[in-house]
Amino acid sequence: MTNLLALDDVRVRFREHEVLHGVGLVMGRERIGIVGESGAGKSMLGRAVIRLLPPGATLSGIVAFDGVTLDDRNIGARRGRRIALIPQDPRFSLNPAMTVGDQIAEVLRVHRRLAAGDARRETLRLLNSVRMRDPELVSKRYPHQLSGGIGQRAMIAMMLAPDPDLLIADEPTSALDASVAGGILALLDAEVTRRQMGIILISHDLDLVASFCDRVLVMKDGEIVEKLRASQLANAQHPYTRQLLAARLRLEK
Repeated sequence: MTNLLALDDVRVRFREHEVLHGVGLVMGRERIGIVGESGAGKSMLGRAVIRLLPPGATLSGIVAFDGVTLDDRNIGARRGRRIALIPQDPRFSLNPAMTVGDQIAEVLRVHRRLAAGDARRETLRLLNSVRMRDPELVSKRYPHQLSGGIGQRAMIAMMLAPDPDLLIADEPTSALDASVAGGILALLDAEVTRRQMGIILISHDLDLVASFCDRVLVMKDGEIVEKLRASQLANAQHPYTRQLLAARLRLEK
């Protein structure tokens, strides 16, 4: 398997406080799930990959993408274009002053150099590909006019617009009800398979990760404490992973 992404001793620090502690990871065009409780460092790790960290944070260690070590000079050519991030809540990530269609078209013009008319047609095609019932109508809406599920589909369409090689999905279904969440995961599953992308799925939902991913990384306090095949998650050995499994809600309990 060719390495798409390789992390070595990745650390993130806010002054004297280190929040990621020497994280290492190697992945190809596969599905990696990252699980752990809130504050474990999952989202911080995802943002460290694309060097999109909060003010005051410093990053050290090696992040290599497709054989190239990323730094502040070359990340711009890859962030968005080859590595895309789907944030947790599209209502706080989409530009409130622009329609959905204009935002997707802007991505297409910047990353794929499409002319205005071509960008418009591709925007409607992308919205249709994420199963929008009325792409034309949605393209004219502002983010505050969208439901959670529609907003999340619009964000997925935007992130897929440049045809990336790696997709980082940060809790893409956390704010959605079960039926809508199932549709979003089915959509991601279809797009990842069709495009042959790698995906990092960040989630609290162990059952979701076990069914969707190839491998699972378990994070606690800024470290990866266990790595295993998703099919073997129920047989995890680390005490923390066992605690997470035991904490799952069950109808019979």
